[in-house]
Amino acid sequence: MPSFFSLKPLNGLRISTIIALGFSVAACGAIGATKSSSSESVSSLPSGAITSVVVRNVGGAACREAPVTFGQPFRRGDLPDGETIVGYLGHRALPTQINIKARNPDGSVRHGIITMLIPCQDLNGRARISLTKKKQSRTPVNGALSIQELLRTRFNASLSLNIAGNYWSIEARPLLEEALARGGCNKAGVLCRPWLKGALASEWVVGGPLRSDKGIPNPHLAAYFAVRAYGPPPIRRVRVDVIVENDWAYQPDPHNYHYDATIDIGRKSVFTINQLTHYRDARWHKVFWWGSRDTLYVALNSDYLQASGAVPQYEKVRPSERLLSRVLQKCPPMKSCNVTPHMGNTGAQADIGPLPRWSSVYVEDPNSYRAFRWMLANADALGSYDIHLREKATGEPVSVERHPCLTTIGPAQLRRCPVPPHANDTLPPCKNDCKSPFVPDESHHPAPAYVAYLVTGDWYYMEELEFWADWVEFWQNPAYRGYRKGLIHRTQVRGQAWALRTLGDAAYILPDDSPLKTWFNQVVENNIRWYNHHYTDNPGANRLHILTGYHAIIYPSHGHPRTGIATWQQSFFDWALGNLVDQGFAGAKRLRNWFAKFQVGLMTSPEFCWELASAYELRVRNTRKSPLYKSLAEVYSKTFPRLKGVSCQSGPINAALRKTRPHHRFFYPPNSMVGYPRSPTGFPANFQIGLAESVDSGLPGSRKAWLIFSRRASQPNYGNSPQFAVIPRNLDGAKNHK
Repeated sequence: MPSFFSLKPLNGLRISTIIALGFSVAACGAIGATKSSSSESVSSLPSGAITSVVVRNVGGAACREAPVTFGQPFRRGDLPDGETIVGYLGHRALPTQINIKARNPDGSVRHGIITMLIPCQDLNGRARISLTKKKQSRTPVNGALSIQELLRTRFNASLSLNIAGNYWSIEARPLLEEALARGGCNKAGVLCRPWLKGALASEWVVGGPLRSDKGIPNPHLAAYFAVRAYGPPPIRRVRVDVIVENDWAYQPDPHNYHYDATIDIGRKSVFTINQLTHYRDARWHKVFWWGSRDTLYVALNSDYLQASGAVPQYEKVRPSERLLSRVLQKCPPMKSCNVTPHMGNTGAQADIGPLPRWSSVYVEDPNSYRAFRWMLANADALGSYDIHLREKATGEPVSVERHPCLTTIGPAQLRRCPVPPHANDTLPPCKNDCKSPFVPDESHHPAPAYVAYLVTGDWYYMEELEFWADWVEFWQNPAYRGYRKGLIHRTQVRGQAWALRTLGDAAYILPDDSPLKTWFNQVVENNIRWYNHHYTDNPGANRLHILTGYHAIIYPSHGHPRTGIATWQQSFFDWALGNLVDQGFAGAKRLRNWFAKFQVGLMTSPEFCWELASAYELRVRNTRKSPLYKSLAEVYSKTFPRLKGVSCQSGPINAALRKTRPHHRFFYPPNSMVGYPRSPTGFPANFQIGLAESVDSGLPGSRKAWLIFSRRASQPNYGNSPQFAVIPRNLDGAKNHK
């Protein structure tokens, strides 16, 4: 892989140029082929085109025409209020439907779910479709597919469980009939949720408890059917996502279930699994088709996806064909697959980073169908962890807003809870058969199903993101989080980083009509306000521009406990602040800029050798009760006392380090950074994500800091592990693209 220095011309592209880039369609590669050049001239996009996608037939069967549905994030202002999207195959306008899920404060579309009708015979294997904005008609377009039209077909989906010889089942069709009889999905209570509406695709989520042969509801197990009917009428194609859950929060005696499961679509059995242990507070799902099957795959434009601000900006790398040929393509129910079973394990994990390994590989190469399926498989794996809590009364994930004293780390603190209502905040105890092999941990949890929802628009992944964002709050002590305030500063620095990431992602991308979105936005604002009050706007804040407190200065240095900080954890936190800036949260830019001074200073200060900026820990005070040091010079001299007078970027400093710590992690080649400099998950790689966001602050010395960092001699190959391959959005120090 070329170094950052050799990639300088590409990294230096302005964002206005980057977003105009798209996929080349000159060649028709095999499914999951490595990424080809994504460059195309601005003039190759039709007038009004925002971006493009590549559509490929991956089903193997010939088709005359077929629908595709996918999620698409938009850069702020690209799709203003009053305009809609039309897909173009060359100069041919395709039937296109967009269901707008989230808007920016200026009214422009942030995220939408697009359905298009594609002429398969014209693809020649694959074709680029331009997404072009058009003025929206003032005349309402009628003809959205209805439940009544769906029920005119013979569609049905059913789930049956055999639990110790007792049978429990649920069917989609009776639930749809019930919703229709009540006057429509919006009037059907918790059993029905509308998701998509249009002439090309309408989707409804129906569900409830499984019932015995005598109609008795199961006390814990429920199932939901996300039923997506495709038009135009008459309906001949239905996609159904069957979701099975054991997660009602306040149901007495929660426990694991052991069963055999069968799913039927129409009159045909399409899935069976035997002797499955369904862990409490966990869920799983499977997608099936009635009628014609899915044949098409939509690859989003990687450059535009990154330029939208919805995901980080990455260095251009290419996942290898060998990697893509070996990655898993599906994850069975109640398995962790590539997700770390015990997330709190020490050491590098593929889960850890702004995005986990599989999601970052997908963002780098959306054209790879195998990368896409790998990403979805591990998003599915997250359903196996016991973090899911659904409120039976509302049908929604449990929220701290309604239950301010609830916590998953112990009993609810009812006596001290000052915020009513709190009488039912205590979760019922699990008495027997409660163990799970999968243990979540806030300080190590991956970005939960965020990219999966972003690019598919699937209801299942949207809710998975909601569940995990809720869990981030329930992991906290209620008093520490300020009950409904949702503060997350009383945990490890890396825990604060990934909590801000998950909460920010949920607040940013959840549908505007989600009952939890307003509250998640308030929680993010509360945290930004808290940090700004204690750091940015605090005249007495530390001069090093680092996080402080009991959970920040936790490392021993030179035999003194709690005198050192982890530079890599501070970098995680700095990246998370920059992510909030990219997502447009008020106050985040001031906060990021205050903390950015630390990493920029480590790379540019004449009083600190930049080769040691990525050290595992840095000493920041003499003893646990001593005041913090006031300069990087003091940090350097106290952390590396034997290097006094040894010049940086020279043979002597490398020799001195080898002599003082011959078997330590500080062994490294000249003009490099300490801490496994060639590893894509080493400490320089960890340092990179925070530095990239610090550079985007435009602070004095920020560009110099990146040039020094990018020209270091020993660098990792990020090709197959790009989770830390984040680069600045603007190397010129100008304002962010938002």
